Amino acid sequence: MEESGSYTVPSVAAADLEEGAGQTRSLPATPSKDVHKCVGGIIFSSSPILDLSESGLCHLEEVFRIPSLQQLHLQRNALCVIPQDFFQLLPNLTWLDLRYNRIKVLPSGIGAHRHLKTLLLERNPIKMLPVELGSVTTLKALNLRHCPLEFPPQLIVQKGSVAIQRFLRMWAVEHSFPRNPASQGS
Repeated sequence: MEESGSYTVPSVAAADLEEGAGQTRSLPATPSKDVHKCVGGIIFSSSPILDLSESGLCHLEEVFRIPSLQQLHLQRNALCVIPQDFFQLLPNLTWLDLRYNRIKVLPSGIGAHRHLKTLLLERNPIKMLPVELGSVTTLKALNLRHCPLEFPPQLIVQKGSVAIQRFLRMWAVEHSFPRNPASQGS
């Protein structure tokens, strides 16, 4: 990879666009022309959209120090870990697609993000969502299909993203202060 500020992406990303045609709910309502530039093989870091779908990525490095990035497509890779400072390095990110990876845990740093609106996690082996996710007040869409979640409980997950975030916020408050033993027994 050259230091020129551009990234090479295999043209198999075009196949993902065609394969995912039936999943229109998980694509942005008005995809930018920049998304299609990845089909040609080169994406410039000045673009607000970066599509690295089906790129064979196993881990994320400092390549994502792109403050202007708004949409990041990382679906169908082999990612297992999201770095703790990932969300701080992408402060303007509004759309993150991590579907079909091997991610088991989201970093607690996600709670400090102030712009994330869409988070797609479908088919990742995530068992627990971080309670800090409840602090992301801008989050409007959360895709958790086919994730073996144990926390929050399935009863909450089935109610949707608003219920999930409310549960996470309440759990954080209830478990952040030591309980007064005198108030527990009546």
